[in-house]
Amino acid sequence: MAPRNPSTEDDKIGPTAHYTAYVWHRLGFPHADRFVTPLGRALFWGFRAAGEGLLTYAPFAPSMTQYLEYRHRAFESVVEDDRPDVVVELGAGLSRRGVTWASRGVRYVEVDLPPMIRAKQRMIAERADRALLEAIRGRLEHVSVDILSDAFPDQLASLLDGAARPVVMTEGVLSYFAPADRRKLARSVAAALAGRGAFVGEMRVKQPAGAGAAALKTLRGATRLVTRGRGQGMEEESHEAARQALLDAGFTDVQPVEPSRWPHLARWPLPARVWVAR
Repeated sequence: MAPRNPSTEDDKIGPTAHYTAYVWHRLGFPHADRFVTPLGRALFWGFRAAGEGLLTYAPFAPSMTQYLEYRHRAFESVVEDDRPDVVVELGAGLSRRGVTWASRGVRYVEVDLPPMIRAKQRMIAERADRALLEAIRGRLEHVSVDILSDAFPDQLASLLDGAARPVVMTEGVLSYFAPADRRKLARSVAAALAGRGAFVGEMRVKQPAGAGAAALKTLRGATRLVTRGRGQGMEEESHEAARQALLDAGFTDVQPVEPSRWPHLARWPLPARVWVAR
């Protein structure tokens, strides 16, 4: 069998993963530098040159970087607060979170497509020093499963076997799914958790017209470019509708992670909320 070509493998990774990995690096998150790619750098600075950075100063909407900062910090805060004994991240992409928390002694399972897993494993092998590799050995796992399959609840339950405080999270994934698929995944996670731990995910909502409509339209345009249009038109009607969808999936306590936790990110009507469902 011919060896895989890393450049061909990387071509199978969507631009979203490259772009967000570079944003985490720009924001100074631990270990984010290990997942920087030339494409991520080019996308980030290309959008800045095209005017995305001007939203940094807009009074009615966040820039893409500011929105992604809220999202990433919100997910991170749940791990910090809950102190889980295992984290399973669905669609982990090029996030630095798995390496970060595995190096702190938490068992961390990243679920993704095979090309992403191979690319990420290669980056870790090439860019992590010996001390980090030793710290994450036996704690960071990579698994490829179909998270929308009927078999997924049992597969996830197996990954969570023995955990007392599990956290299942999916950053930047739910909003790509049609509402029916979003609800199916939530039901699968609720079944696998079986009353333990938490499920963390964000959902975008439709934005009303108003003073910030133009700025939010610019943010949505940037999102379409980065995601190749995936998830457009899949927004929930409101934050309450998003909350109700998680309650209907089998969770009993669903709370948002409010942007006010980070005052510098609380100035705008953000197009999504990160939800913690228990």
